Amino acid sequence: MTHPSLGLPPPSITDGHPDAARRLRANRHRLARLALENTIRLAPQFPDKYPELTLRVFLRDYERHVEQLARAMETGADSFLVNYAEWLVPVYRRRKVPMRDFLAMFDGLRHAAATVLSPEEVEFAEPMFERAAQLLKHHGRLPGDHVGNKYVRFFWKGAGILDDGVV
Repeated sequence: MTHPSLGLPPPSITDGHPDAARRLRANRHRLARLALENTIRLAPQFPDKYPELTLRVFLRDYERHVEQLARAMETGADSFLVNYAEWLVPVYRRRKVPMRDFLAMFDGLRHAAATVLSPEEVEFAEPMFERAAQLLKHHGRLPGDHVGNKYVRFFWKGAGILDDGVV
């Protein structure tokens, strides 16, 4: 990976698909709206889980997601999208958004981006989304993201005997 402090040049903006990046940036507002609509279509429980204000925040976030996808497309370096997805994990955990919902949001972005990309560019972007999805699935298995098994918790906690919550 190139990094200026290591004495390496920055990524070239002509190594990937700069025309695709230009189209993504030009349509970022429409893509953000379309990505949220696709997310709601892919995960029908999505609007019931989150209030209107949170959905607006997600819509605002999509514009940044599109920009990171554009940077990855123009440089050909998937690190712009993959690392960005991993950086967002603590942000979305703080917002109480499970990784399963965040994955649905990235899938919505994938479908929305396909509306402005050519088939060859979609094929180029697909591995980037797959690597980001693998990272998000890994983070979804970590504690705090899912409810867990109540029977295992029952035995692990000693059946709740003399627990502060019981007393």
